[in-house]
Amino acid sequence: MRACKENELQTTRRSRARTQLMIRKIKVLTLFCFIVLTAILANVFPPNAKGNTANIQKDVSGATLFANNCARCHGGDGKGGKGPDLASEKRQAKWKESDEKLVKKITKGGFFMPSFGKKLEPAEIKAIAAYVRTLKQ
Repeated sequence: MRACKENELQTTRRSRARTQLMIRKIKVLTLFCFIVLTAILANVFPPNAKGNTANIQKDVSGATLFANNCARCHGGDGKGGKGPDLASEKRQAKWKESDEKLVKKITKGGFFMPSFGKKLEPAEIKAIAAYVRTLKQ
């Protein structure tokens, strides 16, 4: 009889241990799912996404936008680097009449130039175009 009770006691202990282990696994799995879901949502809804203006400053100058988006290829002064010289007379002559061609190029990109139509608002692209027209040799 005593052996029977000890056997039941051991079975109960094993059962509790399995239950506690299962609870721990569920907690870890829940935490993992939460982290993955957070990462996915952060990529789907980035804080500075087009249309989400909560974190975008409204009055950013064309010069600041150029420095943040264009200078890595065109240089801080627009005189080139990886990208072409935007301050040359030849390039400036292309945009003398209006910003339309320049806005289209910034929006849609070019042969090596990336498109900024999904990254920047139309007003920001126009501000960059206006700034580029002020660049001089």
